Amino acid sequence: MSSLSFMWIAFGVAALVVALALGAVLMRLRGTLGAVEELLDTTNEEMKETLPEVRQTIGNVNDITAGVNVGLRTGGRGLAAVGRGINAAAHGVQVAGQSLVRSVLGGSDG
Repeated sequence: MSSLSFMWIAFGVAALVVALALGAVLMRLRGTLGAVEELLDTTNEEMKETLPEVRQTIGNVNDITAGVNVGLRTGGRGLAAVGRGINAAAHGVQVAGQSLVRSVLGGSDG
C-alpha cells in the first residue's frame, strides 16, 4: 500500500466522518425547528382566540377614558364656576366693607 493510497483512504474516512456529523447536526436541527414551528402554531392559534377579547377590552377602556374625560371636564367647569363665585363673593365683601367704612366715617363727620 503506497502513501498515495493511504492518503485517499484517509480522505474518504474523513469525508465519511464529516458527512455523518453533518447528518447528525441536521437531524437535531430538524427536531428543533419542528418544535419551534409547533410552538409558533400554538401561539398563533392562542393569539387568534384572545385578540377579539383584547380588542373588546381596549374598546371598554376607550369608553371608560371618554367618560372620565367628560367627568373631568365637567368637574373643571364646576370648579371654575366655584372660583368665579368665590371671586364675586370676595368682591362683594370688599365693596360692602368699603361702603360700611364710608358710612361709618361719613356718619361721624356729619
